[in-house]
Amino acid sequence: MDDTESTTTSADENTGNLLDNPTRDTLAEGLLGFLKPTVDQLDDRVRATRISQLELKQQIESLNEELQNVRSALNDHPDLDPYVKKLISCKHKVTVVLNVLQASQDRLNEIRRVVNKEKRVRTAVLPEAAPQEPEQGTSAEDSFLLIDALEKDLEYLKAKNPVFCLEVGSGSGIVITALGMVLPQCFCISTDINRNACVMSKDTASYNKVVLDACNMDLACFFVDKMFDVVIFNPPYVVTESEECRRTDITASWAGGVKGREITDRLLDIIPKKLADDGVFYLLLVQENIPDEVVKIMSGYGYKCDIVIKRKVRNEQQLVLKFYN
Repeated sequence: MDDTESTTTSADENTGNLLDNPTRDTLAEGLLGFLKPTVDQLDDRVRATRISQLELKQQIESLNEELQNVRSALNDHPDLDPYVKKLISCKHKVTVVLNVLQASQDRLNEIRRVVNKEKRVRTAVLPEAAPQEPEQGTSAEDSFLLIDALEKDLEYLKAKNPVFCLEVGSGSGIVITALGMVLPQCFCISTDINRNACVMSKDTASYNKVVLDACNMDLACFFVDKMFDVVIFNPPYVVTESEECRRTDITASWAGGVKGREITDRLLDIIPKKLADDGVFYLLLVQENIPDEVVKIMSGYGYKCDIVIKRKVRNEQQLVLKFYN
């Protein structure tokens, strides 16, 4: 009994020693103190991770809602093709209108330029001291008709860039002066069988600052061949007796002889010799001169013909013909 009691007492005592062992408690507390910061940090990180996961979940859900909205918007977008086509059509219409307006503006500018030139030419006056001998031709209207024809054909003349220009039977010199004013680069020459008309032509050109050499001669007989790029003729075209065509006074300004064309036909024979190969010849006629015959004569020389202008003046049907190769 003593041994049993002694053994039992010893076991109880050891158990009590384990529970109340100060060394063990100190060691446990030390281990807990050493591990607690790490455990706390681990807890904080786990907590932060859970919070981040929650926020990420919320953002994913929000993004999913936005994607659903985008998908819905893409499926329900309006058809813009009709509006694009309307815009393109409007652009084309605006472009057409702008082109029309620009063309109209250019045309107005051209008309203004032509009017200013016409005004300048028609208001060209002769010096008071000039001899008052009528020009070789029937009236000033003839000269203005030729001026209108040259004005209408101005772009064609500029493109040819003529060097020598001749007016046969210049009279007062209004026509050759007008041509010299719009083609300042060319050298202008005029002829007239009436000496006073030559003086008047020279004065008219000088008054308007145009370089002109006026020659007192019959038609263009004494010039070298193939000299002139442009030849202009306002002939005496009134039907008269042939004898009247041989005079050199004022009668020469209107007497045309048979068919009013005797003087004209003489010049037609000269033109192929005096006109440059690429030259142009302007001729004023009336219906009584039978223009078709003139065209046929010049066609025989190899010239083509265009009617530049046609007008009724004082009950006369006048026209300006252009002959060229």
